[in-house]
Amino acid sequence: MTVKTAYRTVFISDTHLGMTGVRSETLLAFLHGLSCETLYLVGDIIDGWALQRHWVWTDTDDAVLDAIFAQVKAGTRVVYIPGNHDDMVRDILSVERFGGVELRLSDILILADGRRFYVTHGDQFDVVTNNMTWLSKFGHLIYEYYTAGMRQVARLPGLGWANNLPAHAKSLSKRIFQPQGAFERGLQREAGERNAVGAIAGHIHRPALNTKDGFTYANCGDWVESCTALVEDPAGHLSLLYWSDEGLIETREHVS
Repeated sequence: MTVKTAYRTVFISDTHLGMTGVRSETLLAFLHGLSCETLYLVGDIIDGWALQRHWVWTDTDDAVLDAIFAQVKAGTRVVYIPGNHDDMVRDILSVERFGGVELRLSDILILADGRRFYVTHGDQFDVVTNNMTWLSKFGHLIYEYYTAGMRQVARLPGLGWANNLPAHAKSLSKRIFQPQGAFERGLQREAGERNAVGAIAGHIHRPALNTKDGFTYANCGDWVESCTALVEDPAGHLSLLYWSDEGLIETREHVS
């Protein structure tokens, strides 16, 4: 199954190309069927941390980048907002455009229904990333090899549930080191300063889409475990697409 709807805007984040255990083939299938006016790459697209430790770059990773540039050639506006794992892109933000891809530290997007949204990767609101970089990098090292190991375990008959363990482990670590709701509150505070009624982020590998007290928080998820993309339809409605190796699994309009 491919994406059949021509979306107004699509947001993906945390593809971590170059990291062991990522779902680059699943992402490639998603991109090949994608039709949208604007594609946002919301950070951690290329995993510079992993590539500094070991050079694991596949033909599929190349094909993913080719598919993104093919979107540009097809007339799609592509905006790249780098994260902490691809922070090397932040060093060239003064270029403003690379290969037709717009580079932004963050952005403001007006949805089709007039709502104003703040778009950022979100690592600046992570206590560990900002204050304990060494711990963040060490944790990512463990996460990478744990994820790769669970991928192998999940191939054994009856052990497919092992694919979900890395996501649970990452979520637990975030809850231990960061106060509950701090990430969302930081986004809401920053969005409010920009007169935005919502925020779209990545970083935490946990897809979300909910509205509380008039503020909408949306998270793209990732392409390591959840394989999700946030999409805006021509009317300005947001939803999350859940993808698999077989194609689209479901669409959700609310994820807490």
